[in-house]
Amino acid sequence: MHEYIDLETQVGKWLEEIFGQDEVPEFELNAQIIQQLYQMVLISRKKDKKIQLVIDDLNLKINEYNAEAHRLSEVLCRLGLGQNHLLKSCANNVMMLAKLGNLLNVKDSSDTCFYLALQHLDNELEKVIQQRKIEAKHLEQLSAKSYGAVLKYSSLKKALEDVQEKAEKEHQTNEERKNNTTFLHGKSEKYEKEINKLQRQLSKTLADESVFHEKLVEKSEVLKSLQAKLSPLQAELQSYQSLPPDLTETKIRIEQLRKELATLEKDLLESLDVHCL
Repeated sequence: MHEYIDLETQVGKWLEEIFGQDEVPEFELNAQIIQQLYQMVLISRKKDKKIQLVIDDLNLKINEYNAEAHRLSEVLCRLGLGQNHLLKSCANNVMMLAKLGNLLNVKDSSDTCFYLALQHLDNELEKVIQQRKIEAKHLEQLSAKSYGAVLKYSSLKKALEDVQEKAEKEHQTNEERKNNTTFLHGKSEKYEKEINKLQRQLSKTLADESVFHEKLVEKSEVLKSLQAKLSPLQAELQSYQSLPPDLTETKIRIEQLRKELATLEKDLLESLDVHCL
C-alpha cells in the first residue's frame, strides 16, 4: 500500500510538471493505470536526462568556441589583423565567409571543408534537378491523363444529355400511349356494354338466326361454290347437245347430266330463296 501511494505521488508530480499551469484532467485511479503512468514517468525522465546531456554538451561547445574565438581575436589583434584593422571590404568578405560556413554547416574554416560542403551542395542540387525532371515527366503524364479524363467526361456528359433527352421524349410518348390506352380501354368497355345490351335486345326479339350476317355470309360462300361447280357442267352439257341424236349412250349420258343440272339449279334456287327471305 505504501508503494502504491509513493507511485501515485510521483505520477501526480510528473503530471503537474507536464501540464504546468493547466489543470490535470480527471482520470480513473487504479493500480493498473498508476503502474502504466509510472512507466511513462520513467521513460520521460530517461529522455529528459538524455536531452539535458545534449544541452550540456552544446553549452560546453559554445563556451569552447567562444574561448577559441576570443583567443584568435587576440592573436589577430597582436598581428595587426583585428577587425578594426581590416578594410571594410575585407571585413565584409570575412563576414560573408563566416555566414557561408554557417550555412554550409562546415566543420572548420579550411578549404577542404568548404570544397566538400560545396560538392555536397552540388550533389543535392543535381538530385533536386533530377527530381524536378521526374516530377515534370510525372506532371506531363498527369496532364495527359487529365486531358483524356476531360475528353471522356465531355463525351459521357454529351451521352448523358442525349440519354436524358431521349428518355424525356420516350416519357412523353409513353404518356401519350398511356392516355390512348386509357381512352381505348374506356371505349372498349363502352362498346362491350353496348354489345351486351344489343345481344339482350336481339334475344328478346326472337329473330331467326338464319338472317344473321354470319349465316348469310356462309350461304353466300356456298352459293359461289355451287355456281363454280355448275359452270363446267353447263359447258360439258353444251358440248354433249351437239352430238348426233341417234346414239343411245350419248342420250343416256346427256340425260344424266340434265338430271345433275336440274339438281344444281334446284339447290341454287333454294339458296336464292333463302337470301330473299
